[in-house]
Amino acid sequence: MFIELDGWHAKLRFSACHLIPDHPKCGRLHGHTYAVSVRIEGSQAGQFIIDFEDVKRIVMGVCDRLDHRILLAMDDPRLKITKDDGYYTVELIKSCKHYVLPADDVKLLPIPSVSAEDLCKYFLNEISTAIRNNGFADNITNLHVRVDEGIGQGAGCNISLA
Repeated sequence: MFIELDGWHAKLRFSACHLIPDHPKCGRLHGHTYAVSVRIEGSQAGQFIIDFEDVKRIVMGVCDRLDHRILLAMDDPRLKITKDDGYYTVELIKSCKHYVLPADDVKLLPIPSVSAEDLCKYFLNEISTAIRNNGFADNITNLHVRVDEGIGQGAGCNISLA
């Protein structure tokens, strides 16, 4: 048995700016409105596998931390990120571009890139951790997450929680 939340329809969305270094088009700062969809498999514990409201609260907590931010991948070897006096300086090593960004506008993520694939893995980790830490995992066997960077295009991944 499973439950699903479609990020577009359930309003599990955030808007953010990012770049993919060395990509001819995505190597420039640009933004998306992202949607996060979730499928949770398991057995019913009482009435539910997990309450939809609990899932929405968990997913929106992650979305809210990223919303209206410039997302930077801390583990991207193509970037050199330094912080000084309330600003981040971001150097794209191959292209010699650099940006100076207000620290309040930036969200550093522990991922190797800000591609849809790596954002999906980030969400999967954050959601699965929250599910485990909030005592919901006893009856949940699998978690599937999809991060869309526009309607009809995105990346998905899953993890076993059994």
